[in-house]
Amino acid sequence: MSAARNRAPRNGARGAVPDALNPQELWQEIVGILKDIDKGEAKAAANGNSIIESEERLTAKRDLGKTISVAETDVHSALFREGVRLSEQQITKLQDTSFITKLELLRDIRMSNELEAAAEASLLARGSNSRASHMDCDGPSDSPGLSPAEVRQVRKLASSRNNSQTPKVADDVKSFTSESNERMSKAKIVYAVGDKVAFRRKQQVTHPDGKVTEELEWIQGKVNKVIGEGKSRRYEVRDPYYTPESNDGPEFYKSSASQMVPIPVEGSNLEVYEVGKRVLALYPDTSQFYRAEVKGTLNGGTHVQLLFEDESEGLLKTVERRFTLDHKG
Repeated sequence: MSAARNRAPRNGARGAVPDALNPQELWQEIVGILKDIDKGEAKAAANGNSIIESEERLTAKRDLGKTISVAETDVHSALFREGVRLSEQQITKLQDTSFITKLELLRDIRMSNELEAAAEASLLARGSNSRASHMDCDGPSDSPGLSPAEVRQVRKLASSRNNSQTPKVADDVKSFTSESNERMSKAKIVYAVGDKVAFRRKQQVTHPDGKVTEELEWIQGKVNKVIGEGKSRRYEVRDPYYTPESNDGPEFYKSSASQMVPIPVEGSNLEVYEVGKRVLALYPDTSQFYRAEVKGTLNGGTHVQLLFEDESEGLLKTVERRFTLDHKG
């Protein structure tokens, strides 16, 4: 907003808001930011569809034994670079402190107006009661209305802010930003043939009493085939540890991106988890993933000490960091 905007008159109407803090203008600016974010989402979605279409064309050529030209590879790479650029732009918009500040200002203006209106209503009500008491008793009122000094104090309290407390609006926006970033990052995951993943499968379990139930479990897998495109895109995932003798389900499963979590490639630069974080981790000497709690890091962050769910307190397991996934399971 322009710093040269005219100030409100010194003796302007009571409760008037300076032009620089006009709530209608603030709201219009907020709406403009949200519309811009929405346009960015549409661009990112269109680019994501272009990546999928390009990937399918290149895969089809490879399957037919045809050579992929340098120009085709460059176009495909450019789409990925554009996706990264759009993603960074969206994150910058969502994390812009001026966006949060505008919401805080709008909240404070509304709170100030509501408190001032309540104070004036109380003043009028008590003044009316005081006059009625004077008429009935022919004496001074026992409950005088708020004095002008008290009204000014209410206004002062309404307009002031305690810097040690974060307004709920700011908390809500930060929560919205975090959730939006998470949704964006999940929506952008497009798996390719050969990607290693943890995926959720349905498994029939026979209990000691002979009862058979269907349960969900996370196991290690590898993308074997990409089926369809866009929202109908599905994956054929292979259980790399399947053997005909294992009697542990089929070798291949149909899955969707929402039921899969990528396993980072070996040598990836991964963040160090804080103690207490809940993760989905590969149980040692198995191909199954279970929920666990981080208890510490080892070997410079390449391994993680974990307490798996339903295990005795103190019985810690060490798991390679890339098999410790940032997912709630």
